[in-house]
Amino acid sequence: MPGTRLVITYPFPLGRATGGARMTREIALAVARAGAEVVLLPVSSDGGGRFPRRPPEEAALGYEFDAELRDAGVEVRRVPQHRLHWMFDGRGVARAVDRALQERPADMVLSYYHDGGYVPAVAARHGVPFGYISTWQSYEKALAAPLRGIPEPFARGLKQRRVVAPHRQASVLFATSEFTRDELIRFVGVDPERIVICRLGVAPRFFDVPRSAPEQVTRLLFFGRIIPSKGVGDAIEALGQLAAQGVNGWQLRLVGQGDPAWVREAAARCGIADRIELAPAAADDALCAELESAHVAVLPSHFEAFGLAFAEAQAAGLPVVAYRAGSVGEVVEDGVSGWLAPLRDVKALAAHLGHALADPAAVGRAGAAARERVARLFTWERTGQTILDGVGRVCAAEPRP
Repeated sequence: MPGTRLVITYPFPLGRATGGARMTREIALAVARAGAEVVLLPVSSDGGGRFPRRPPEEAALGYEFDAELRDAGVEVRRVPQHRLHWMFDGRGVARAVDRALQERPADMVLSYYHDGGYVPAVAARHGVPFGYISTWQSYEKALAAPLRGIPEPFARGLKQRRVVAPHRQASVLFATSEFTRDELIRFVGVDPERIVICRLGVAPRFFDVPRSAPEQVTRLLFFGRIIPSKGVGDAIEALGQLAAQGVNGWQLRLVGQGDPAWVREAAARCGIADRIELAPAAADDALCAELESAHVAVLPSHFEAFGLAFAEAQAAGLPVVAYRAGSVGEVVEDGVSGWLAPLRDVKALAAHLGHALADPAAVGRAGAAARERVARLFTWERTGQTILDGVGRVCAAEPRP
């Protein structure tokens, strides 16, 4: 809807080498290129819950993306982090939203995670609808997980006030998968009529990654946060099983943020320490180079709301070996664009990896099918238009005072 003005908040820096930061930048660009005016309010957060909080890394703030965003019609206003805890970053976000709405009216304020908890009251005061881009990996797990540094009784009340209540107040929620839609209904109590399925897209640069059918499959790639819930330990255990069976000649490269110590310990226990490579998180261009050099993406996450990494790997022509967890089955077509094992079934995961390593022709076919499928189903243009259409319906149904 050309002429729409959106204020979008995001609780982390734009320059973090994570799927969330890429997603936020691409959504802002997509709705702006569709004709909207966008004010983007990212938080300059260190991402931690410790006190006193450290200043965020300058390189993570994403100044290198400002020119592209500005040229598309996106104004970036960075919000300082709260000095005590990330759960209170929303206070600064609310003040920034208030300033933006005082300057000029907007058609909607959209938020992501916890930062939206303070925003509905501000938006209502200005007569502006409030909405969520609902992309938590799992609302069930997020609502059950403890908050670091906050006593449990207080944490439960905080989640109700700052997470559950704002989601229920939202005029529209853009769920990135059917899985997330179901979780919003079951665990947050959101009205199903307010939920719009809005799948994410993939930047064109990933489709430009050169790809040819491999003669041998030897290079396996994981990229993302190197933490247990992303299935890194499962991948190492599965490959350890293959090594014990005499399956050799492969290398697993892990690209991302995380503590490498436990990865090295796990690899040593499984007897494959010499076959694991660790590399820091990669920005888009470097990530494309990593994808180009790989043959198969190994992404056995335990839960996903959409899984942008799954789509990006497939766009680069890589088949994905993963678990059928969360929304993964919506992004990866089992047996066509990759191979999915039951959640936490490491033996089945190992079997799929063994199949990929032994059959380069199957890997080539699956990679080609993956690239075609993602190009057909997951584009940022479609994402941007879906958001603008949803905003337009809300504005038509809820005339502003």
